[in-house]
This record gives sequence, structure tokens and C-alpha cells, in this order.
Amino acid sequence: MKQVKRLYTQTEIAYKLGISKGTLSKWINKNNVSPERIKGNKKLYKETIIADYNKDKKTNKEDKKQSFSTIEFLKNEVERQQAEIERLNEKLDEKDKQINDYAGQFAKLADQAQQLNLADKPQLMQKNEVVSDENKETKQETSKNASESAKSSNKKSWFKRIWGK
Repeated sequence: MKQVKRLYTQTEIAYKLGISKGTLSKWINKNNVSPERIKGNKKLYKETIIADYNKDKKTNKEDKKQSFSTIEFLKNEVERQQAEIERLNEKLDEKDKQINDYAGQFAKLADQAQQLNLADKPQLMQKNEVVSDENKETKQETSKNASESAKSSNKKSWFKRIWGK
């Protein structure tokens, strides 16, 4: 005897699955399930659609268990950020060590420069005395010239001082 496969409407299948007709319609559209036959305004589907829906629902539950939740994602992100902070702190410590090394080298160079400055000081003092003696003579000559010109300009009338005649 031939087994007659019965065809069901969306409403009947949704009732058997215990879901709403809208949920079933969304699942049918998502999985591109086409009706076996259309009778009037009714789309008729095979009974195998029930097994397919249950199988798909079961695999989705397993996928959700394996996928990360928002909290797990945030925990992983916090751990990643903490690892980045630790790495940056290590780099900062290395830079501080380099800065301290450079500061020590700079201090040594400054001490050496000061020692060289003190060693050359007696020679500079002698040169400064010679230069200062020459400067005194030139300053005296300049002041004499300035006073003489001032005296001569005082003898001229205001008209001659302004117009140079």
C-alpha cells in the first residue's frame, strides 16, 4: 500500500511546533523553503519541515553556547587592555632608565667642562686684564672727543646747531 504524505498549512505546522505562525514564516523565508503545493491562498508544506525546523533550532542553540556573550567579550577586552598597559609600562621603565643614563652622562660632561673652565681661568684673567686696559684707553679717548664736540656745539647758536650752518 502506498503511503500518503500529508501536506500541512503554515498554521498547522506552527501549532505542532508550538510556535507562532509569524516565527515559522520568518524561518521559512530565512531558509528559502518553498511550498510543495499552493491551493487557493494556502501554501502547503511537507511534514519534513517540522524535522528541519527542530534540527535548525538545535544547531542554533549549540552555536549560541559556543559564541561569546557580551560579558565574555568585555572580559576578554579588559584582559587585552591590561596586557597592553603592562607592555607600555615596561617600555616606560626602559625609557626612564635611558633618561637616567643620559642625565648621568650629562652631569659628567658638565663637571668636565667646569674643570676645564677652572684650568683655563688664570690664562683668561691675564687676557682680560690686557683687554680691559685697552678698553679703558679707548673709553677715555671717546669721552674726550665727546666732551670736546659738546663744548664746540655749545658755542654755536641754536640755528646753527639745528641746520648745521
